[in-house]
Amino acid sequence: MNSLKQIAFAFLLILPVLLNAQNARKSEIVLSDSARISLLTCSPGDELYSVFGHSAIRVKDLPNKVDIVFNYGVFDFSDPNFYPNFVRGRMNYILAGNYYEDFYSSYVEENRSISEQVLNFSKEEKQYLLDSLFINYMPEHRYYRYDFFCDNCATRIRNILVEAIPRKIEFSYTSFHKGQSFRQLLMPYLTRTPWSKLGINLLLGIPADKVATPWDYMFLPDYLDSAFKSAYFKSGLNQTPVTQKPNLLLGRKLSSLKVIWWSPIWVFILGLILIIGISLLYFKKGFRVIWFDRILLISIGLLGLVFTFLWVGTAHKSMAWNMNILWANPINLFVAFVLTSKRFSHFVKAYVRINFVILVFLLLLWPILPQTLPFVIYPLVIALALRMFTMNSYLRAKLK
Repeated sequence: MNSLKQIAFAFLLILPVLLNAQNARKSEIVLSDSARISLLTCSPGDELYSVFGHSAIRVKDLPNKVDIVFNYGVFDFSDPNFYPNFVRGRMNYILAGNYYEDFYSSYVEENRSISEQVLNFSKEEKQYLLDSLFINYMPEHRYYRYDFFCDNCATRIRNILVEAIPRKIEFSYTSFHKGQSFRQLLMPYLTRTPWSKLGINLLLGIPADKVATPWDYMFLPDYLDSAFKSAYFKSGLNQTPVTQKPNLLLGRKLSSLKVIWWSPIWVFILGLILIIGISLLYFKKGFRVIWFDRILLISIGLLGLVFTFLWVGTAHKSMAWNMNILWANPINLFVAFVLTSKRFSHFVKAYVRINFVILVFLLLLWPILPQTLPFVIYPLVIALALRMFTMNSYLRAKLK
């Protein structure tokens, strides 16, 4: 949820001249009466890594010449195991710090907005929070195992704001449309990028369809922002807002909506028409295209291997129990290479029949499955079922 520009600032961290500190194990800054601590919410960017927005904490204390941003959304590209850890879901994120001016400049460059909610904390509470941030920044604490839904740049901020001060923060969640799953919460951010939307939808398994609690909603920066807008401290019958009125620090220039004519639904519909045509050629003229079926089976089988690996071979909890394997079966990869083999002919024929039945039931049960499968691939699954039916026909004829 962070930008590449922010990542470039990761190793600036908290500069000594800025912090005026010699011991990073606790804050050596005694905040003045005019110090302000605020929640920053940054709008989604155009790139996939920034499409869900970003959150950060700003500490501004002009008498102490401090204006810094604490940022839980940084990772280390120089780590020799970065890519293996990224793929396996074992990547560590870092709490880093930036000059506010640098943080602001990076969002100007990316044409992303920044809004600020100043926290109505007492001087003591601000000091508690700053001290807690410094404890989090200690070398043994600044790294954490990233989890997209449960432990990210937004949830870390939510947790420290709630836990670092003595007073209890109450949330009303009045602005939330409750009862949505994690998957449903993500989809509005992906409407402008249909292929990314499809890819993320395909990779997420059944855990992503769990209904999120209002507390869970705050894994997204926009919901964290909304929750704190209506949060309050309760003292008897009195309620005091946790934050001041939001302030837009940086606006975003609106860009025109790009129409993507080769969106997934049209590609798959064209693919379905092609497969209908190829299948009709066989039933009318006996025209077989073994090479086409091999390419189709290899492509779908490789996709199934990816789903299987992400399920059983990584720590990505949200990608487990992925029902897309029902149509993207990795066994297709093996079948592609033995499709015309006499040795495996009985196995291939049985597999094609069973797979056809599975695909038909999948199409019929689509709306009531425990996992929300993207409807845009419905034509693709129909095409696969039709091709299995055709393969069964010419394999049966071949065995006679």
